[in-house]
Amino acid sequence: MNNQLWIACLLGAAAGLIVGQLVFNSPFLGILIGVGVGALVGAAVGPRRS
Repeated sequence: MNNQLWIACLLGAAAGLIVGQLVFNSPFLGILIGVGVGALVGAAVGPRRS
């Protein structure tokens, strides 16, 4: 996996932890959502091979 993907997943997990605790009162659910969104963003900004 590339660095952008790892960084986006970690940032998504951190943000998801906070949002999950505040909104859903469940940090685990927030982490799952955050990692999923982070993976999508990391894959989108990753290096493109042609």
